Amino acid sequence: MLQSDFYTPGTGDNMTGNIYIDSSGVRNFIQVQQATQMANKILRNDEFYLRIALQDSFDLADAAPETIAVLMRHASIRMYISLYHALSQEKNFDGYDDEEHPSIIHLNIWKMDRSPASICNTIIHSCVHAVNAQNNQYYFGHGDNSLQGKENTAPYWIGALAQKIASSEDTVIIPMEHDHYEPRLREVKKKYDFLSPAKRPV
Repeated sequence: MLQSDFYTPGTGDNMTGNIYIDSSGVRNFIQVQQATQMANKILRNDEFYLRIALQDSFDLADAAPETIAVLMRHASIRMYISLYHALSQEKNFDGYDDEEHPSIIHLNIWKMDRSPASICNTIIHSCVHAVNAQNNQYYFGHGDNSLQGKENTAPYWIGALAQKIASSEDTVIIPMEHDHYEPRLREVKKKYDFLSPAKRPV
């Protein structure tokens, strides 16, 4: 693959596609607004895609890094940020991946006491999943939601790259901690809790 397939020096304004993060529904959270601005700027930065393409490989992926870079660079996806409360304030969850609606970035309100660059990491992590969902002939996810040994999977590595680009001072990269108990499933559980186990939907 030629470098010119995905890299053109400049601002990226000549891109044929673009991932755009819409945070209009969460204007009250300044750090989310700042993180969104960082993410949108990074997603229009050709150097970002070049650095992805130059990676040797990603764990668990059956697509080469340069293929992932091209898919991301040419993707046309409008992503939306949605805030929710995790079941417990004590948990360290950043958000969760939404397989049914991959263009929605779910961020846990209890986990807003972190830097905009760290939130940007989570946002870009979700963007990688959304691009993979659009191109499901490949797989470049991270398997289950365990953090063990996931640093070199595409969502985690690319999210960390975005954080480093967003802030040269924010050097502590904390991988996204996934909420295993989605609010949608929580509502289903609440609805059927009064039923006997035998009558609850599987």
